[in-house]
Amino acid sequence: MKQTPPLKHTPLDPSSLDPIRSLIPEGRDGLAALLETPGRGQAMRISLDDMVMDYSRQPVSGEAMDALVALAETRQVSGWRDAMLAGEGINHSEGRPVLHAALRDPEQAMAREGVDAMAAQVDYLLSLGVEDIVSIGIGGSDLGPAMAVEALAPFHQGPELHFISNIDPAHLSDCLATLNPLTTAFIVISKTFTTMETLANMVMAKRWITDAGMAVSERMIAVTAAADQARQHGIDNQRILTMNDGIGGRFSLWSAVGLGIMIAVGREGFIDLLAGAESMDRHFAMTPPEANMAMTGGLLRFLHSTVLGRSTQAIIPYDQRLARLPAWMQQLEMESNGKPAALPGEGASLGTAPVIFGEVGSSAQHSFFQLLHQGPSITPVDFLAPMNPVSFFGGDDPLVQHQHRALLVNMLAQADALALGAVSNGFPGGRPSTIFTWDETGPFALGRLLALYEHITAVHGWMLGLNSFDQPGVELGKKLAGRYQQWIDGDDAIDLTESSAHFLQRFRDRD
Repeated sequence: MKQTPPLKHTPLDPSSLDPIRSLIPEGRDGLAALLETPGRGQAMRISLDDMVMDYSRQPVSGEAMDALVALAETRQVSGWRDAMLAGEGINHSEGRPVLHAALRDPEQAMAREGVDAMAAQVDYLLSLGVEDIVSIGIGGSDLGPAMAVEALAPFHQGPELHFISNIDPAHLSDCLATLNPLTTAFIVISKTFTTMETLANMVMAKRWITDAGMAVSERMIAVTAAADQARQHGIDNQRILTMNDGIGGRFSLWSAVGLGIMIAVGREGFIDLLAGAESMDRHFAMTPPEANMAMTGGLLRFLHSTVLGRSTQAIIPYDQRLARLPAWMQQLEMESNGKPAALPGEGASLGTAPVIFGEVGSSAQHSFFQLLHQGPSITPVDFLAPMNPVSFFGGDDPLVQHQHRALLVNMLAQADALALGAVSNGFPGGRPSTIFTWDETGPFALGRLLALYEHITAVHGWMLGLNSFDQPGVELGKKLAGRYQQWIDGDDAIDLTESSAHFLQRFRDRD
């Protein structure tokens, strides 16, 4: 591990945010006045090849953005960025480097060797003639791969993928009820290979395999940073893919955790995904803050969550195949920045992550957009959409083009309605949004988009004074669940509240 860089946050007096707050116009009239500024549409627009970020509907002037950039300099955001992209040891609480960016750098041996090892396992699975592959994992071992496989459905060329995460036995049993054990294989993904939910589902899957007279050693692949643990659970050594301990779960789809993605879109498709992410890494590393998508996005997230005290953020992809994207972003932001812990030298943190929620458009317009338009609190919105459709009927089909155009018109109408409102009809306006667009959703574009949001999350965390790469709250829940199971098994020395004891007693009585 490289030496931790000499970076340190100093405590930030909340009153020092007042000058920035004073530059933010209030309400519909303030945002409307900004939108009427000549040249604003171009000034508040950042491009990276075919990808465009339009933040003209955010309540910021050039002066306000300059003030945010100046604050980012005092928070050493560029220094933390450079250290992260260099794979340095900035995950202080766990004593680990942060290595997910290295996975998409073609100059890094880690990236090349990882792709080769994954491709070898894909070739093995295809040699079995399997038609279905069940991927068992939870959290970062599930959300990213499941989201990416669905997003890239038109590019699939391999067996059908099924993703199982919940310990609820219905999740796996309902899936297996539709499959043939003779043509099914499994991927079990757990960084530590101690994750309770994943191991429980693995045990059920192993029984299903053996009941059909098949060998677990032939039908199950493990992805883990704890190969010894996987071997102890009966996984054949030749069927174990390892991941580096410096790769956090929510940042891990670029690693062997993304094996399901490679199965779906092939080796070259997976390499394109990595290449898209690497293009965003280079943009993040080399572009000045005022023209930097990730820096701007992270500063806007900080503006709303901390300077303006807004506790929610909506993610609305106008692309049906990106239906799982909001859930992936929930974990990314809320597990990374949903904590009060401070970086070395920092006092109490400035704030925490907003609650991330979302749904695909235009469906979302008919569920919770009422609240976005007229609710008492303001929720910033990120709209995301490809400019061109990828369809079974062909992207040039007139009906497909007509529907896709209607989809994008709906998105733009919602962004303007949120910003400008209709005061006489009770729509206050003044509701901020950012629009992200790109040509079409393929592996490269998806990789670029996901890396962008990883970097937005990191910038937000550094502004808040957080270590965005640990998750102590998750670990606490795991420990308590283990203690409760001990109590059910007869260990009365476990200290419980009366209400918890009453609940758990039901299981003792059943046994």
